[in-house]
Amino acid sequence: MLDISKEELHQLYVVEKRSIRECANKLYCQPQAIRKQLVHNQIPIEKKKGGRVRLEEKLKMKLQMDDTAFKEHLLHLRFFQMLTFKQLGDIFNCSASSAQVIYKRYGIETKQRYNLLSEMRLYDLYVKQNKTILECGAELGCSHTLVRYYLVKYKIPLRSAGAKRIEDLIKAKWSITDYQLKKHLIKLATTHTVKELSEQMGHSKSSIRRMYKRLDIETSWR
Repeated sequence: MLDISKEELHQLYVVEKRSIRECANKLYCQPQAIRKQLVHNQIPIEKKKGGRVRLEEKLKMKLQMDDTAFKEHLLHLRFFQMLTFKQLGDIFNCSASSAQVIYKRYGIETKQRYNLLSEMRLYDLYVKQNKTILECGAELGCSHTLVRYYLVKYKIPLRSAGAKRIEDLIKAKWSITDYQLKKHLIKLATTHTVKELSEQMGHSKSSIRRMYKRLDIETSWR
């Protein structure tokens, strides 16, 4: 049986209000051993109530983060530090399964860790192929939440929902083919600055630049 006095256990569990798992971590033993000792010493075990504070709420208070910042923190730990749920459980002072539940509640991948979303791959899908975030997620086998997170990380500008490509608007307006459009844009790039094209087409300079990149047209713009 665990070598700890009733007074010491009472201090940890009742006075300091540590959870069974926290007591186990403190005493370097399994939670089951703490539970047996509580029963042996006739210390009432606190029942888990439906209205108890969730673990993530405690963590947010401890880290002084709001919901958005905490989700970013979770993503960073899982996908950039590449921590396992066991390691996350050690950090959060909970079991691996409890750590996994937190991620599920935030709609974050739990089956695997991703370090496959390279900037080049994502840029090709999202900018050059003009796929939506949902389509990128389907292509890469991950959620749109993760795709969006990597887009922000790589500083790839997010399109507004339902936005159409400039080139599609131009083709529809002038009734021209892809080949004719590209030829025309190459000519414009040699005779106009990006600022002039922005004013002429009614789109931002960054949107014009992205269009040329999507079409693999080299420009001398800075």
